[in-house]
Amino acid sequence: MDFKPLNVDLLKNVFDALPDGILIVSGGRQMAYTNIRFRELWNIPLDTHLDDEGRAIMQYALSQLVDPEGFLRIIESLHQTLQSFEDEIRLRDGRVFRRRSVAFQDQDLGQSRIWIFTDVTSITYSHIDALTGLLNRNKFERHFSSLSVAASSHSVVGIALFDLDHFKLFNDTYGHAAGDDVLRKVGKVLLTHLQRTSDVGYRVGGEEFFLQYHSRSREDAIDFINNIRCAVEQLAIPHRANPPFDCVTISGGFGICTQPKAPEFIYRQIDEALYKSKANGRNQITLVELDELSV
Repeated sequence: MDFKPLNVDLLKNVFDALPDGILIVSGGRQMAYTNIRFRELWNIPLDTHLDDEGRAIMQYALSQLVDPEGFLRIIESLHQTLQSFEDEIRLRDGRVFRRRSVAFQDQDLGQSRIWIFTDVTSITYSHIDALTGLLNRNKFERHFSSLSVAASSHSVVGIALFDLDHFKLFNDTYGHAAGDDVLRKVGKVLLTHLQRTSDVGYRVGGEEFFLQYHSRSREDAIDFINNIRCAVEQLAIPHRANPPFDCVTISGGFGICTQPKAPEFIYRQIDEALYKSKANGRNQITLVELDELSV
Protein backbone atom coordinates (compact mmCIF):
# COMPACT_ATOMS: atom_id res chain seq x y z
CA MET A 1 0.00 0.00 0.00
CA ASP A 2 1.34 3.44 -0.94
CA PHE A 3 1.12 6.29 1.56
CA LYS A 4 0.85 9.92 0.51
CA PRO A 5 3.29 12.29 2.22
CA LEU A 6 1.64 14.44 4.91
CA ASN A 7 1.41 18.11 4.04
CA VAL A 8 2.33 20.87 6.47
CA ASP A 9 -1.24 22.05 7.05
CA LEU A 10 -2.36 18.55 7.99
CA LEU A 11 0.50 18.17 10.47
CA LYS A 12 -0.37 21.49 12.07
CA ASN A 13 -4.00 20.44 12.41
CA VAL A 14 -2.89 17.19 14.03
CA PHE A 15 -0.61 19.01 16.49
CA ASP A 16 -3.32 21.54 17.32
CA ALA A 17 -5.72 18.70 18.15
CA LEU A 18 -3.34 17.23 20.74
CA PRO A 19 -4.01 17.73 24.47
CA ASP A 20 -0.28 18.39 25.01
CA GLY A 21 1.64 21.60 24.41
CA ILE A 22 4.21 21.24 21.62
CA LEU A 23 7.27 23.44 21.09
CA ILE A 24 9.88 22.83 18.39
CA VAL A 25 13.24 24.56 18.73
CA SER A 26 15.78 24.62 15.89
CA GLY A 27 19.47 23.83 16.14
CA GLY A 28 20.06 27.59 16.19
CA ARG A 29 17.85 27.89 19.27
CA GLN A 30 15.04 29.58 17.38
CA MET A 31 11.44 28.72 18.19
CA ALA A 32 10.24 27.08 14.99
CA TYR A 33 6.73 26.05 16.00
CA THR A 34 4.20 25.96 18.81
CA ASN A 35 0.77 24.41 18.74
CA ILE A 36 -2.35 26.04 20.19
CA ARG A 37 -2.25 23.97 23.36
CA PHE A 38 1.29 25.16 24.18
CA ARG A 39 0.11 28.75 24.12
CA GLU A 40 -2.97 27.91 26.17
CA LEU A 41 -0.90 26.17 28.86
CA TRP A 42 1.47 29.12 29.16
CA ASN A 43 -1.24 31.80 28.67
CA ILE A 44 0.53 33.20 25.61
CA PRO A 45 -1.63 35.19 23.14
CA LEU A 46 -2.31 33.13 20.02
CA ASP A 47 -1.35 36.03 17.72
CA THR A 48 2.20 36.26 19.15
CA HIS A 49 4.65 35.65 16.28
CA LEU A 50 7.60 33.31 16.76
CA ASP A 51 9.93 35.08 14.36
CA ASP A 52 10.18 38.25 16.42
CA GLU A 53 8.71 37.24 19.79
CA GLY A 54 10.53 33.97 20.59
CA ARG A 55 12.65 35.56 23.31
CA ALA A 56 9.60 37.29 24.78
CA ILE A 57 7.73 33.97 24.89
CA MET A 58 10.61 32.37 26.77
CA GLN A 59 10.79 35.20 29.27
CA TYR A 60 7.05 35.06 29.78
CA ALA A 61 7.24 31.33 30.47
CA LEU A 62 10.17 31.75 32.87
CA SER A 63 8.28 34.37 34.87
CA GLN A 64 5.61 31.77 35.67
CA LEU A 65 7.98 29.10 37.01
CA VAL A 66 8.90 28.33 40.62
CA ASP A 67 12.45 27.41 39.52
CA PRO A 68 13.31 29.29 36.29
CA GLU A 69 17.05 28.71 36.78
CA GLY A 70 16.56 24.96 36.93
CA PHE A 71 14.34 25.12 33.85
CA LEU A 72 17.07 26.87 31.88
CA ARG A 73 19.79 24.61 33.25
CA ILE A 74 18.08 21.57 31.74
CA ILE A 75 17.68 23.31 28.38
CA GLU A 76 21.36 24.20 28.31
CA SER A 77 22.48 20.70 29.26
CA LEU A 78 20.42 19.13 26.46
CA HIS A 79 21.33 21.57 23.67
CA GLN A 80 23.09 19.86 20.75
CA THR A 81 22.78 16.44 22.40
CA LEU A 82 20.71 13.44 21.36
CA GLN A 83 19.57 12.75 24.91
CA SER A 84 15.88 12.30 25.67
CA PHE A 85 14.57 13.80 28.88
CA GLU A 86 11.53 13.86 31.16
CA ASP A 87 10.74 15.66 34.42
CA GLU A 88 8.08 17.74 36.15
CA ILE A 89 8.07 21.52 36.53
CA ARG A 90 6.05 23.65 38.93
CA LEU A 91 4.39 26.96 38.16
CA ARG A 92 3.80 29.79 40.58
CA ASP A 93 0.03 29.44 40.21
CA GLY A 94 0.21 25.88 41.60
CA ARG A 95 0.02 23.98 38.32
CA VAL A 96 2.43 21.14 37.52
CA PHE A 97 3.57 20.24 33.99
CA ARG A 98 5.29 17.08 32.84
CA ARG A 99 8.08 18.17 30.48
CA ARG A 100 9.47 15.77 27.87
CA SER A 101 12.06 16.37 25.17
CA VAL A 102 13.34 14.40 22.18
CA ALA A 103 16.05 15.40 19.69
CA PHE A 104 15.64 14.98 15.94
CA GLN A 105 17.47 15.93 12.74
CA ASP A 106 15.82 18.18 10.15
CA GLN A 107 17.21 19.21 6.78
CA ASP A 108 16.23 22.86 7.27
CA LEU A 109 16.33 23.25 11.07
CA GLY A 110 19.43 21.13 11.77
CA GLN A 111 19.65 19.15 15.01
CA SER A 112 16.47 20.26 16.72
CA ARG A 113 14.30 19.44 19.70
CA ILE A 114 10.64 18.88 20.30
CA TRP A 115 9.40 19.77 23.78
CA ILE A 116 6.11 18.33 25.04
CA PHE A 117 4.26 19.81 28.02
CA THR A 118 1.38 18.03 29.74
CA ASP A 119 -0.70 19.47 32.59
CA VAL A 120 -0.51 16.83 35.34
CA THR A 121 -1.70 19.04 38.19
CA SER A 122 -4.62 16.87 39.24
CA ILE A 123 -2.52 13.70 39.10
CA THR A 124 0.34 15.30 41.01
CA TYR A 125 -1.81 16.56 43.85
CA SER A 126 -3.30 13.11 44.30
CA HIS A 127 0.24 12.12 45.33
CA ILE A 128 0.65 14.94 47.87
CA ASP A 129 0.53 14.17 51.57
CA ALA A 130 -2.19 16.45 52.91
CA LEU A 131 -0.55 16.94 56.30
CA THR A 132 3.00 17.88 55.30
CA GLY A 133 2.70 19.00 51.66
CA LEU A 134 5.38 16.49 50.67
CA LEU A 135 4.91 13.64 48.21
CA ASN A 136 3.22 10.61 49.72
CA ARG A 137 4.12 6.95 50.09
CA ASN A 138 2.36 5.98 46.87
CA LYS A 139 4.44 8.44 44.85
CA PHE A 140 7.60 7.24 46.60
CA GLU A 141 6.97 3.66 45.56
CA ARG A 142 6.44 4.78 41.97
CA HIS A 143 9.72 6.74 41.94
CA PHE A 144 11.77 4.30 43.99
CA SER A 145 13.32 2.55 40.97
CA SER A 146 14.97 5.79 39.72
CA LEU A 147 16.51 7.05 42.96
CA SER A 148 20.09 7.39 41.73
CA VAL A 149 19.44 7.81 38.02
CA ALA A 150 21.17 11.21 37.94
CA ALA A 151 24.30 10.19 39.80
CA SER A 152 27.46 10.96 37.82
CA SER A 153 31.08 11.95 38.27
CA HIS A 154 30.00 15.59 37.79
CA SER A 155 27.28 15.63 40.45
CA VAL A 156 26.60 14.32 43.92
CA VAL A 157 23.33 12.73 44.94
CA GLY A 158 22.45 12.87 48.61
CA ILE A 159 19.71 10.52 49.84
CA ALA A 160 18.33 10.74 53.36
CA LEU A 161 15.99 8.67 55.51
CA PHE A 162 15.04 10.13 58.87
CA ASP A 163 12.29 10.21 61.46
CA LEU A 164 11.26 12.19 64.53
CA ASP A 165 12.85 11.08 67.79
CA HIS A 166 10.48 9.44 70.30
CA PHE A 167 7.48 10.59 68.29
CA LYS A 168 5.16 7.94 69.74
CA LEU A 169 6.00 9.25 73.20
CA PHE A 170 5.29 12.78 71.94
CA ASN A 171 1.79 11.72 70.84
CA ASP A 172 1.24 9.91 74.12
CA THR A 173 2.33 12.99 76.07
CA TYR A 174 0.82 15.86 74.11
CA GLY A 175 -1.91 14.22 72.02
CA HIS A 176 -2.28 13.35 68.34
CA ALA A 177 -3.50 16.82 67.36
CA ALA A 178 -0.23 18.27 68.67
CA GLY A 179 1.62 15.50 66.82
CA ASP A 180 -0.08 16.46 63.55
CA ASP A 181 0.95 20.06 64.12
CA VAL A 182 4.58 18.94 64.52
CA LEU A 183 4.40 17.04 61.23
CA ARG A 184 3.03 20.14 59.49
CA LYS A 185 5.89 22.26 60.83
CA VAL A 186 8.52 19.69 59.87
CA GLY A 187 6.98 19.43 56.40
CA LYS A 188 7.29 23.22 56.06
CA VAL A 189 10.96 23.04 57.04
CA LEU A 190 11.62 20.40 54.39
CA LEU A 191 9.75 22.26 51.65
CA THR A 192 11.76 25.39 52.49
CA HIS A 193 14.99 23.48 51.87
CA LEU A 194 13.75 21.58 48.79
CA GLN A 195 13.62 24.52 46.40
CA ARG A 196 15.11 23.15 43.19
CA THR A 197 13.38 21.05 40.55
CA SER A 198 15.78 18.16 41.17
CA ASP A 199 15.10 18.09 44.95
CA VAL A 200 12.31 15.85 46.20
CA GLY A 201 10.90 14.83 49.55
CA TYR A 202 8.42 12.15 50.62
CA ARG A 203 6.55 11.30 53.77
CA VAL A 204 6.95 7.53 53.66
CA GLY A 205 5.50 6.67 57.08
CA GLY A 206 3.82 8.22 60.08
CA GLU A 207 6.89 10.22 61.13
CA GLU A 208 9.38 8.93 58.57
CA PHE A 209 10.70 10.98 55.65
CA PHE A 210 12.81 10.31 52.56
CA LEU A 211 14.73 13.04 50.69
CA GLN A 212 16.75 13.15 47.50
CA TYR A 213 19.07 16.10 46.92
CA HIS A 214 21.34 16.85 43.95
CA SER A 215 24.47 18.89 44.50
CA ARG A 216 27.77 19.75 42.86
CA SER A 217 29.86 18.91 45.91
CA ARG A 218 29.97 16.47 48.79
CA GLU A 219 30.30 19.32 51.28
CA ASP A 220 27.16 21.06 50.03
CA ALA A 221 25.17 17.84 50.28
CA ILE A 222 26.29 17.30 53.88
CA ASP A 223 25.47 20.91 54.77
CA PHE A 224 22.00 20.41 53.27
CA ILE A 225 20.99 17.57 55.57
CA ASN A 226 22.68 19.05 58.65
CA ASN A 227 20.86 22.35 58.06
CA ILE A 228 17.56 20.47 58.05
CA ARG A 229 18.41 18.72 61.33
CA CYS A 230 19.33 22.05 62.91
CA ALA A 231 16.22 23.77 61.55
CA VAL A 232 13.94 21.15 63.12
CA GLU A 233 15.72 21.47 66.48
CA GLN A 234 15.47 25.27 66.24
CA LEU A 235 11.69 25.01 66.01
CA ALA A 236 12.07 24.51 69.78
CA ILE A 237 8.88 22.45 70.07
CA PRO A 238 8.77 21.15 73.68
CA HIS A 239 9.17 17.36 74.01
CA ARG A 240 9.97 16.38 77.57
CA ALA A 241 9.94 12.67 76.60
CA ASN A 242 13.01 13.26 74.41
CA PRO A 243 15.87 13.90 76.87
CA PRO A 244 18.41 15.41 76.99
CA PHE A 245 17.16 17.76 74.27
CA ASP A 246 13.61 18.24 75.63
CA CYS A 247 12.44 19.40 72.22
CA VAL A 248 11.45 17.78 68.93
CA THR A 249 14.51 16.47 67.04
CA ILE A 250 15.22 14.16 64.12
CA SER A 251 17.70 11.35 63.49
CA GLY A 252 18.67 10.06 60.09
CA GLY A 253 20.88 8.18 57.72
CA PHE A 254 22.36 10.08 54.78
CA GLY A 255 23.99 8.43 51.78
CA ILE A 256 26.16 10.18 49.19
CA CYS A 257 26.97 8.76 45.76
CA THR A 258 28.32 9.80 42.37
CA GLN A 259 27.73 6.38 40.80
CA PRO A 260 24.37 4.73 40.11
CA LYS A 261 23.40 2.22 42.79
CA ALA A 262 20.49 -0.19 43.10
CA PRO A 263 17.61 1.49 44.96
CA GLU A 264 17.24 -1.43 47.35
CA PHE A 265 20.94 -1.17 48.22
CA ILE A 266 20.65 2.57 48.87
CA TYR A 267 17.61 2.17 51.09
CA ARG A 268 19.20 -0.64 53.10
CA GLN A 269 22.36 1.36 53.75
CA ILE A 270 20.66 4.58 54.85
CA ASP A 271 18.14 2.64 56.93
CA GLU A 272 21.02 1.02 58.82
CA ALA A 273 22.61 4.44 59.23
CA LEU A 274 19.35 5.76 60.68
CA TYR A 275 19.40 3.08 63.36
CA LYS A 276 23.01 3.96 64.16
CA SER A 277 21.96 7.56 64.75
CA LYS A 278 19.28 6.35 67.14
CA ALA A 279 21.69 4.04 68.98
CA ASN A 280 24.30 6.79 69.32
CA GLY A 281 22.01 9.22 71.13
CA ARG A 282 19.58 10.64 68.52
CA ASN A 283 19.40 14.18 67.08
CA GLN A 284 22.14 13.35 64.60
CA ILE A 285 22.78 12.25 61.02
CA THR A 286 24.98 9.24 60.20
CA LEU A 287 26.81 9.61 56.88
CA VAL A 288 27.27 6.72 54.43
CA GLU A 289 29.73 6.96 51.52
CA LEU A 290 27.80 4.77 49.08
CA ASP A 291 30.54 4.82 46.41
CA GLU A 292 32.87 3.04 48.80
CA LEU A 293 30.47 0.16 49.44
CA SER A 294 29.90 -2.86 47.22
CA VAL A 295 26.41 -3.99 46.38
